[in-house]
Amino acid sequence: MPRKQGRKAKAKQLPKPQQISIFDTIGYSTLSDTHKDTLRGFLALKPGGTQWRGRDIIPPDTFLATVVDRFEQGCDVPLEIPALTALHGIGAWLLDQNVTIDILGSVSRPDLWTTILADSGASKTYATRVLQRVMALRRFPEVTTAAQFVADLQEHNRAAWFQDEWGQLIKRINSQTYADEIRDYLLRLYDNATITRRTRSQTIQVKDAALVILGTTVTDTFLQNVTLESMLDGFMQRFQYVIAERRPGEPMPLYSMDDAPNIAALAAAWDKLQETTIHSRYTASPEAVETYTGQFRRLFRDHHEVPTSFFRRILWRSFKYALVYHVLLGKETAEIDAADMGWAVRVAELHLQDARRLLDRYNMSDLEKIVVKAESLAKRLGHQPTSRDLINGVRDIKNAQTARFVLELMRPQAGRGAQATPPPIAA
Repeated sequence: MPRKQGRKAKAKQLPKPQQISIFDTIGYSTLSDTHKDTLRGFLALKPGGTQWRGRDIIPPDTFLATVVDRFEQGCDVPLEIPALTALHGIGAWLLDQNVTIDILGSVSRPDLWTTILADSGASKTYATRVLQRVMALRRFPEVTTAAQFVADLQEHNRAAWFQDEWGQLIKRINSQTYADEIRDYLLRLYDNATITRRTRSQTIQVKDAALVILGTTVTDTFLQNVTLESMLDGFMQRFQYVIAERRPGEPMPLYSMDDAPNIAALAAAWDKLQETTIHSRYTASPEAVETYTGQFRRLFRDHHEVPTSFFRRILWRSFKYALVYHVLLGKETAEIDAADMGWAVRVAELHLQDARRLLDRYNMSDLEKIVVKAESLAKRLGHQPTSRDLINGVRDIKNAQTARFVLELMRPQAGRGAQATPPPIAA
């Protein structure tokens, strides 16, 4: 009679679970050279601390300060959400009045585009609803189809598009044929170009198209719906990112932001801001341009391997934020000054840090450790390692394809030396 196998013998026969490699999760084999250049830059970008940096972007005794103070006392919503909603609301208010800013002859609008990522249950919609009740902005409707998008844009041009479940919408835009046209329209919208849609019965044309866009999304949902490849694409780089962390301490059992005292305080601060004289055209002063140039070069030296195009897009938004801060501070002149730009660059730096923090959610920190090991091996060898060297010298690199990808990430970006600094002014 055959002998029964013991538990230990059975356990030995069980197949070992296959470990998923970091290289499998990021889909590296599908990345183009441009994507790899962008990825190398993000790996070089060092994220800041995890504490909320919001106080650095809030001038005292302003509408923004009132918003943050009231939300801090009245609910436990991550404060990035009301702070960025208020800044974008001011931008939308100015955009609705067709306000522009002249930067050395280049005309721009306060059409900020930002994605806020937060945990589920962070009351993202609640914060937006409270501020919308106070600010009463003209709103762009939620997007359904490309045809409806253009029709809505014709009716609601230069409005505020506050979109919840932003990650799901981006997934539809990137993956579904009927929504693919929206991607093209958004690219034109970013440049404030004329958007035209022709059908058999009519032609719709929207000139000087512009929207303030604030998309809110659950972080995990965004990571599931927006691939790393999409994040490295130029389309997604047109959006700035803010990660809204949970506030420390116990959750509040009741929110009081809808209470009369809070609403009255917010409304009074908003009314005061609206009393500021608004000009149709603002001009960036030489001092503001000089401040921008200096801060651009400082940040670029700190993060010189970040792709230039991505870096420019983030920093260029500083002029749009400077216009928002100029009005937020109650200044009545039509000239943006150095102090306005100083506040704006703080927001740009926050976006720069959070872009890297977001990429870390795609396991980029694990990938960075592997690249660092490969670079350490190169130093020991005294030369650029071969694929075989990496396989033999770095435990996480198992095959030639993976080794070649790591070598790609190690390779310096063309034309990007540590001392190189591009011209700071760019659209």
